Amino acid sequence: MAPRKNPAPADTALRIEYLPLDQLARWPGNPKEHADGAIAASIARFGFRDPLAIDETTGRLIAGHGRLSVLERAHAAGSPPPQFVQVREDGMWLVPVTRGGSFGSEDEAAAYLVAHNRTGELGGWNDELLRGMLGNLDDDLRAVAGFDLAAFVQETDAAAASAPALPEPPSEFLNDLIGGAAAPQAQASPTPAAGGDAAPAEPAPPASGGPGGPEYVQVVYVVPAPDRDLAQKAVKQAREQFGVATAPEAFMAIIRAYLNEVTA
Repeated sequence: MAPRKNPAPADTALRIEYLPLDQLARWPGNPKEHADGAIAASIARFGFRDPLAIDETTGRLIAGHGRLSVLERAHAAGSPPPQFVQVREDGMWLVPVTRGGSFGSEDEAAAYLVAHNRTGELGGWNDELLRGMLGNLDDDLRAVAGFDLAAFVQETDAAAASAPALPEPPSEFLNDLIGGAAAPQAQASPTPAAGGDAAPAEPAPPASGGPGGPEYVQVVYVVPAPDRDLAQKAVKQAREQFGVATAPEAFMAIIRAYLNEVTA
């Protein structure tokens, strides 16, 4: 762990101060890369609304390296200062900086620098809401926001089209008729399947046990194909072992037996 330097006097609140552009020190080895063109376009359109931040212990920047680089180049090129950046009598720009916060060590400050950037990346976007918001903006505002609406719509539509669909659950994993509780249902005649076996009929819908009886719901689990025979075998054996008539009853008997064993 990096040794801690003598901390600045503790503050009770963060504050914003205007500091000279040429006196701001970067964090050494900052790994974050920046889209300088997009940052410059945003600052030019909206002003410098996001202050930089420094660690009071080291006096170095912990947020805003990309914005600092954009301001330095603009100042060196003789550009007018963006909104919310002030100018000293000698022409040096004064930049809003968040102050008052220090860390327990340089490692902690470095971790904050990474987290400040990484947490935004991890959040991602709600594509549907973003599409609606971008659709309400004109082309200039969409561009300065960093999005091409047509490209974004094409990209999200393509991603949705290529998303894998959930497999249809095999019919033998659906509820079969609940022994006598369901009203009689017309059953489709079995049709020969590959190899000459009869394909299972379509399952009956969820049933009710009648007035005062239990209400039934359908629970579906989709398992890998190699486990299909194993599941059917377990249900068949459970029917025989527990003396129950249907697959759902066997399934629940297995669950109760397991819970009794692990809670014993």
